[in-house]
Amino acid sequence: MNPKSDNLAKSQELKNQIATFQHKKQQLQNETQRRASWEQRKARTKRLIETGALAEKYFEMEDFTIEQREKIFQTFSEFVKNKIHKR
Repeated sequence: MNPKSDNLAKSQELKNQIATFQHKKQQLQNETQRRASWEQRKARTKRLIETGALAEKYFEMEDFTIEQREKIFQTFSEFVKNKIHKR
């Protein structure tokens, strides 16, 4: 083999390795994004469950329809928002 063909073979091999590494990098980035998204959804679900449990505990809303619950939240919404902004 001549040096020129050796260089071409090595060059092609390096290009293949670069392409493989770029593909692996993209896979890792995608997995990281999926994991972060999953963690955010998990945290939100936990927060919603805890908030619902507190609402049922303090407002005794266990037997209310969704419409009744929404009316209660609408009633107290402005009061709560104003209290938070005054802190």
